[in-house]
Amino acid sequence: MIQLVKNFTVTTAVAVLSVSAASAGTVLKLNAGAIDTTKISNNYAASWMMEAQPTEYIVQFKKAITEADKAKLKAQFEVFGYLPDDALVVRSTYAQLISYKNSNAEVQAVVKYSPAYKVSRDFDAASVFNKDVLESVVVKTFKASETEQVAAKIAALNPQVELQVVDGKSILALIPRGSVVAVAAVSGVEHVQPNPQFESLHFAMDEDITGTVVATAAGDYTDLKGDETGTRVMKFDAAWSQGFTGRGQTVSMADTGLDSGNIATIHQDFAGQVISGYPFGLWSKTWDDPMGHGTHVAGSVMGNGKASRGLLKGGAYDANMVAEGMWSPMLKNLSVPSKLGDLFAKAYADGARVHTNSWGGARTFGAYDAFAIQVDEWTAANPDMLVLFAAGNSGADKNKDGRIDANSMASPGTAKNVLTVGASENKTTSGGIQVPISKLRAAKDEWPAEPIYSDYISNNENGVAMFSSRGPTVDGRIKPDIVAPGTNILSVRAQTNGASELWGAYNKDYAWSGGTSMATPLTAGAVAIARQVLIEKHGIQNPSAALMKATMIHTAVDMYPGQFGEIGASRGQELLTRRPNSDEGYGRVDVSNIVNIGAETKLIDNRQGVAQGAEVVYEFTLAQTGSLYANLVWTDVAGSANAAQALVNDLDLVLTMPNGQTISMNDHINNLEMIEKSGLPAGTYKLAVKGNKIPQGKNGAQAYALVFTAK
Repeated sequence: MIQLVKNFTVTTAVAVLSVSAASAGTVLKLNAGAIDTTKISNNYAASWMMEAQPTEYIVQFKKAITEADKAKLKAQFEVFGYLPDDALVVRSTYAQLISYKNSNAEVQAVVKYSPAYKVSRDFDAASVFNKDVLESVVVKTFKASETEQVAAKIAALNPQVELQVVDGKSILALIPRGSVVAVAAVSGVEHVQPNPQFESLHFAMDEDITGTVVATAAGDYTDLKGDETGTRVMKFDAAWSQGFTGRGQTVSMADTGLDSGNIATIHQDFAGQVISGYPFGLWSKTWDDPMGHGTHVAGSVMGNGKASRGLLKGGAYDANMVAEGMWSPMLKNLSVPSKLGDLFAKAYADGARVHTNSWGGARTFGAYDAFAIQVDEWTAANPDMLVLFAAGNSGADKNKDGRIDANSMASPGTAKNVLTVGASENKTTSGGIQVPISKLRAAKDEWPAEPIYSDYISNNENGVAMFSSRGPTVDGRIKPDIVAPGTNILSVRAQTNGASELWGAYNKDYAWSGGTSMATPLTAGAVAIARQVLIEKHGIQNPSAALMKATMIHTAVDMYPGQFGEIGASRGQELLTRRPNSDEGYGRVDVSNIVNIGAETKLIDNRQGVAQGAEVVYEFTLAQTGSLYANLVWTDVAGSANAAQALVNDLDLVLTMPNGQTISMNDHINNLEMIEKSGLPAGTYKLAVKGNKIPQGKNGAQAYALVFTAK
């Protein structure tokens, strides 16, 4: 039994100084390297004293930054974002900032924001051989209002520079490799990185398989067993039987488009449910789907199954959709807009509160880059839309130890605030790719060792697909957040001429495919169900993205030890630890658990949040030996692409037991925290959400969602 005694009650308001003094800022943690600011003197860069024009500097404090610190700085200077530890980016002259430091004892150091700090590590090393080679780059500016001016300065640096797109705080340009540092030196430039090549994240099997691959099918639905869509493994039927079908929910999809791109002539599985569509592809005037990927994705979200007499439905088959097509007829590929907020804003204006994206850049693994930052900026400003991204399909066993290697996450799935989805295995033998992994042409290079080599890709629902990208991110955050079936998924086939059959046609209306591309829309359907449940069953109107994410994570199923059992790492055990881990995240989506959330589970959507140095305490009582599972999620402000740590506002989740002992993950990297503990003795417990460091809070506080079950 659980009794919630205190709700949204701040029981302890500790002075901020006493909380933060133990972790005073003395090191700047940048991707370019750690800087020990205790070794910096006021005169170590005397040449900067002569600068007449204001430019960007880093002002580090001796303690966690307070609202008073920020207010004092903003009264005199232009202040931008946060850098770890305990530092803000400020525009001024060095002389003025040193004067400020000398009169404010809380300031630790003033450091020039060097061009070297702003250049991504993903560039190839500069040399005499490549200095004149033109490279496509993304330049991120501090202020959108200055972007045109900054672009003009960049163009003036070198006659070879070609500006391509200037939009928002982003500049896409072709510049000589040797000019990258000079571009970074322009005042107003925050970050320079290579321009990623985005791609749809279905796992491309074309021309990659030996032998017979696509299982033969009747095509008349008589051979269907019910597991083909992936919804059975996810237990969607438990929701459907209770009337939770996505009714009243609107999901948006940005992809290659949707079928005909015309609401009046759309495939019958979408008829009456697509409320709007928009073209975003370069030189495109329509949101149709010449490729077929987006149509398959949409079918998994909310296809109503009319063509199959209701047999092949998406997860939220009564939901509405806002379709966004990013296919470029000129490039014959995806062309993702440079300003990602345009995608989200269009959908948001049409009522979407779930946005699914089965694409990403698969070359700068794990990077918290300019595009991940754009997503976090938009979601922080619009905290009631949950954005989903596919994790990527770059999973491989390059070291041949029988386990998939770490560190292959695609951006923007590296963003903090999104729900990043990896692919687990569907369990089906009726169609799609039904051969051992060893039959894939890439197997000897990508998955050459047992037990993966001879495995099948859809034979164990507790397995993670071998191609699914693994975390962690470069800064150590756990990704993916969650997994869902992404192998041999049967969904709607685009009716446009020349559209791909993907992993093979079932008939004229449906096709097979696989990838984190397929896992992500199935999860989006589950999120739509979760949002409907939160509103209709639990009375939480307009739930935050943090609460939706916390609900998805809280109800997921831990797949430990994975499909090969507890055989040990040396023999290829798939999951070495229980959740969370960077193979499965917090586990596989389970819709039955979502719709059956009971009174023993508390769903807390705290919009006011917790202040730095304060805590909000929830008390509960266990009448007998029991367990606790708690998940804390918050929508963080965007970090910096130049920082070695993406987290800005840091909360802690701490359990105090009846004997006074405390339990916590002590996590200062992720914007998710968890406590999962069984065998708890009877007694009264305190579960506290604490504000550790909140340098960029709203009105000095950080909103959060907390879902916990004590029983």
